[in-house]
Amino acid sequence: MLSAPRLRLVGIVILLGCLFGLMVWFGSLTPAPEVGAYPGEEQLGTNYDAWTGDKASLTGTIVDTDPLTISAEYGTVEHVQLQVSGADVQAQEGDRLAVYGVVEPDHTIRTLNAYTVPSANYPYMYTVSFLAGLWVLGRLVRTWRIDWETWSLEPRTDPLRLSNVATRSQTEDHDA
Repeated sequence: MLSAPRLRLVGIVILLGCLFGLMVWFGSLTPAPEVGAYPGEEQLGTNYDAWTGDKASLTGTIVDTDPLTISAEYGTVEHVQLQVSGADVQAQEGDRLAVYGVVEPDHTIRTLNAYTVPSANYPYMYTVSFLAGLWVLGRLVRTWRIDWETWSLEPRTDPLRLSNVATRSQTEDHDA
């Protein structure tokens, strides 16, 4: 008979397999504007003329401000350059521009909605996310422990405190 830890391991493997399968399935879906899935960088980069007159949603790096031009990456290293008309945004070269609009001839997007993300926001975002991850990890380690016999997380009866850990390591150093 399988023990509880083996059943949990089998369950985790099955769930991870389902997650991987759903990611592959979602990645294979084609744009469907009628349900809000508009063509993006990949579709415009590979077959621009097929989408002329349709609405599209994409994000790219601003490479010129007069006229407003973005370079959107698709595939592994390929880019499509598009002129953006009708965007009422304060744009600077290097910023990211998210555009929702109508695909026009000659690699032009007529903007229905657009916003910029300044390049300075990315270091801030990654720093705050990293610190938040450390905070959550610290709370997890402080208030929970792993029960290796049942392969489960259990709440600690006495949460760890930094002062207790430091005192314990000093006591172990003196005993050695």
